[in-house]
Amino acid sequence: MSLGLLSEAGDIAEKVGGTVTALVLSDQNQDYSDVFSQYGVARALVFQDPLFARFSVEAYAAAILPRLRLDKPWLFLMGDTITGKELAPHLTALLDTGLITGCVKIDLSQPDKPRFYRSVYGDQLYQEVVFQTDGTMLVTMDTRVLNPALVSRTSKVKTIIIESNLPADLIKTRHKEYLPADFQTVDVAEAETIVSAGMGAVTDELLPLVEELAALIEGSIGTTRPVVDGGKIPRERMIGQTGKVVSPDFYLALGISGATHHIGGIQESGKIISINRDPQAPIFQNSDAGAAADLREVLPKLIERIKSAKSHGEIL
Repeated sequence: MSLGLLSEAGDIAEKVGGTVTALVLSDQNQDYSDVFSQYGVARALVFQDPLFARFSVEAYAAAILPRLRLDKPWLFLMGDTITGKELAPHLTALLDTGLITGCVKIDLSQPDKPRFYRSVYGDQLYQEVVFQTDGTMLVTMDTRVLNPALVSRTSKVKTIIIESNLPADLIKTRHKEYLPADFQTVDVAEAETIVSAGMGAVTDELLPLVEELAALIEGSIGTTRPVVDGGKIPRERMIGQTGKVVSPDFYLALGISGATHHIGGIQESGKIISINRDPQAPIFQNSDAGAAADLREVLPKLIERIKSAKSHGEIL
C-alpha cells in the first residue's frame, strides 16, 4: 500500500510539475533511501519517537502538523486504511481544510482544478468532488487502486531526520493489546475467510451445516440478495454490488448461481471455490475451482473430513 501511494504521488507530481516528499513515522532508526530512490521520491521526512511504536492519532498528528503548516504541500496522500481513516480527519480539522476519503481516481486534465472521484452505492456510481480551498488537499486513496511501479531512473533522496521528542502525556488513548477478530461477527468486508450461502444452501436442512462448516474453518458467513430478501440471513451479510464488496483470501460459494451483481462483489477474492448442483451455473466461470454436486451429500462429508483432519493434527 505504501509503495502504491509513492507511485501514485510520482504520477501526480510528473503531471503537475511537482516533487514527492515521503513521510515516515517510526520508533527505530531505519534507512529507506534505496526504496525511495526507486519510486521517485525527492525528499523524505523521517519522524522518530518512542511513541511511534504503536499508532496514535495524537502522536502522529502532533509530529506531522507543524511540518504541514511549514511546507504547505499542495496535496497530502494517505491510504484509506484504519490508520488513514483516523488520522486524515484529525489533520483536516486542525488544518481547517478539506478531505476526500476512499478516492479511486484523480483527473488532472486541469491541474489547477483537479477532480477527485470516490465510489458510492456499493461501487455502482462515482462521486465527483472538487476542492474549494487554497490550503493543502487531503486525500485517502482506496488501496484497491494502488499499483506499485518502479521509476525508470533512480534519483538521490534528501532525507531529513526529525526527532519529535513528544511528551508521553500527549497520548490520551493507549494501545493495550491486539484482540483477534471474531470470525462469526466480523464484517464480511474485513473477513479473511468467507463461507457464502446462496438460495441452494439455506434450506432448514442445509443452513445448520453451512454454519457448522463456517465455524470449523473460522469463516465469516456471507450471502446473496435473494437469501436476505427471504429473511434467512441478515442484510449486513449480503455480498455484491448492492451489498458488501469483499476481498478475502478464501471465498467458498455454496449454492450460489453467480449473478452479475454478486460476482461484482467478490472479484478481489484471493481464491474462489464453488459448489452448485447446476454444472452450467455462471459462478463456475468466475471460480478457481468448483464442483457440480448436491450440497446434501457434500457438506456432511466435508465437515466430517475436516473434523478428522483436525483430530489427527493434519490441520490446526
